[in-house]
Amino acid sequence: MKRIVKSRKFRYLAAFITMVVVLLSMTIQPMLTKSMGTEILIKTKPLDPTDVFRGDYVRLNYEINEIPDEKLDEDILEYKSTKDEYNPYEDLRGKNIYVTLKKNGNYYELDKATLKKPKEGIYLKAKYYHSLFLQEVTNKPSGIVVNYRLDNYFVPENTGKELEEKASKGEILAKIKVYKGYGLLTELVTQ
Repeated sequence: MKRIVKSRKFRYLAAFITMVVVLLSMTIQPMLTKSMGTEILIKTKPLDPTDVFRGDYVRLNYEINEIPDEKLDEDILEYKSTKDEYNPYEDLRGKNIYVTLKKNGNYYELDKATLKKPKEGIYLKAKYYHSLFLQEVTNKPSGIVVNYRLDNYFVPENTGKELEEKASKGEILAKIKVYKGYGLLTELVTQ
């Protein structure tokens, strides 16, 4: 038995099997989401057309990325610090934030954000990105901006110009499948 474990072939085989298992395990959550997830539509926000495309993909921003203070649960508001007036939520960095969504017509929109994983309903897991500044109201932070990791969508070659024009007008909807907080961007739909 020791001879088999020490043999070079066994080591190569063990390394190969380990790599295959790791690669397959990375596909489990997206496959579960695609087959068992709930399909929702989310409104995108217009972006500067000069920054929308880098190659053959669209960089998206969503209305649900910006969460005002009044939509933050108490457990998140406890992290608000007075040390840094321009980034009072810095202590949230690295923490999972769960954003519950509610249906409003054909679209889903922000209901509330919390640090506790919801037991039911449709929600997305996000990470804190930076503080939200509403310039027209005040020059002080008034919420947070989160990242769902749903901001890049690869498009077929030579379709970028049309999508760029529609994205700059805010006419694109994102079709997302959601399963246990994991979101999978499946399609872009124009209004």
